[in-house]
This record gives sequence, structure tokens and C-alpha cells, in this order.
Amino acid sequence: ADVAPAARRVGFPAVLKPVSGAASVGVKKVNSLEELQATYQARHKELGSLVVSSGNIVKDDGSSGGKAINAESVIGARFLLESYLDGDEVDVDVIMSDGEWQFAAVSDNGPTLEPYFNETWAVSPSLLPRKKQVELRELAVSSVKALGFQDGIFHVELKYTTAHGAQLIEVNARMGGGPVYATNLRTWGVDLVEEALFCAAGIPSRPMVPRLPIECIANADVNALCSGRLLDLNFMKPLLNRKGVISHNCHVSAGEEVVGPKDGLPTWLVEVVVSKETPREALDFLLKLEEEVQGNVHVS
Repeated sequence: ADVAPAARRVGFPAVLKPVSGAASVGVKKVNSLEELQATYQARHKELGSLVVSSGNIVKDDGSSGGKAINAESVIGARFLLESYLDGDEVDVDVIMSDGEWQFAAVSDNGPTLEPYFNETWAVSPSLLPRKKQVELRELAVSSVKALGFQDGIFHVELKYTTAHGAQLIEVNARMGGGPVYATNLRTWGVDLVEEALFCAAGIPSRPMVPRLPIECIANADVNALCSGRLLDLNFMKPLLNRKGVISHNCHVSAGEEVVGPKDGLPTWLVEVVVSKETPREALDFLLKLEEEVQGNVHVS
């Protein structure tokens, strides 16, 4: 592997990540050549223990009855090393048709849990100043065009850094996962699946986008903050029948072993989606809910 040459070219701190994959599986921040070499070997070993089951990348615990697919065959064993970027992270969901963008919505991402970059929260529309949003949207669209795409749905991840402004993280030539579909539908009335079908059928995409958001959406993947055996699901109680909570999707079971950020890629406990009249209200409500959820997480 070309680990040392890559380190000399990129420098430190840096981010090691699989060439293909999903979420933050196999991604880690490294601060030295020694850490990079150890992490590279560990990531290879980690990918060998993962499988794709029901569309999710998970540890192989044998519960799939042999029906799961080895994750390494999907993600691949190739890695890249890229410069670490600070600053505010955003997603831009782009619809391209006939070589031009027809929709490009900016949403904010909360600070990821380093060094594994596990996602925390997101809010739509963005709370960033309009000037920054314009720069980020323009970079997202120009990046898609630079890759030669004329039509399709794209989930572009970027950061607005303190030293260099808008910077590209990655372009995903697909719709974003998790609540991205529901967020764009509820916020802007844009159905990304329908638009993808139009593109596939050669029908020009011209979504009707309102000037103001229909509603403002925030979502969180609540991470386990410490490792151990999950004693119960009492952390779900603050979400039940709560006004403003659109959906909640529990990712774990009582008795399951969960991982906190000190021991590896954190376990997602529950996905929560909320709606309020403004993005600030949506985010504040979401963070309050997450605090209540974390107060009810019991591990041994």
C-alpha cells in the first residue's frame, strides 16, 4: 500500500476513508504516519468483520443466517487519504437536468464525533449566512459538472473552512440516505425519488420549489456516549407522543452491546426527526430532545 507516499503528499492531520461505502464506516482522523499505518491495518480488519444486512452495514453476529453480504465486497478494500478540514459542514442535495442544476438545497450538519466522524444532527434549511450558502451551493454544482454528470440526483458534502472558505468533501452520485428524502419533501415539496425516475426515463426535471420552506426539519442520529450492554430502551420515552416529533426509529435492542466514541465507531441508538416553524426552533427542540434521550440511556 502507498501509505507513506500518501502521507508525504497530504500531510497531517488527515482523514483515511474507503473509496466507496456509506455513513462513516471505515473513516478515521489520523495525526501521524505511525497512527496512519496502524489505522490502515485496523480498517482492513474491521471491514472484514462487517456485512450488509437489510441494507445496513453491521457487525456479523451470525443472526442473518448466512444471507448477509460481506461488506468488503460492497465497500471495497481501497482507501484514500485526504486533508482534514475544519469548519461548518453541510449537505447540498442537487438535481441536475440537461446539464444544469434545477434544485440545490443546503442543509447544515452538526459537528461529527471525531476521530470516526459519526454523524450527529442536521437541519434544513441552513442557518448559515446567505453568502456562505451561495458559495457552498456553487461549489457543489460545479463539482458535479466537473465530474461530467448531466442528469441525476446528487448528495454533495462540503465544509466552509476558516482559512479557505467552501471546500468539497465528496460527491455521492445518488440520493442521500436516512431522512434526506423526507427532509427535502417536507421542507421544499421536492420528491427526490420522483425526480430520479424522471432522469432515468429521460424526462426533463423541473421541480416546483417554493420561495420559502413549507416547514423546517431537523434530525439526529443519537450516538451512544459510552460502551457497554444496553439495559433497556427507556431512552425512547421522551420521544413518544411528543408534539413536533415526526418520526423516531430505534436502531438497537435491550441487551445489545453498544460502542462509545472512546472505543470505536459509536453505535447509533435512535434516529429522530422533528418539525418546527423555523430552522432555529427545529434545531433547538431537537437538541433538547437529544439531551433527554441521553439522560435515559442505561448501560452496564
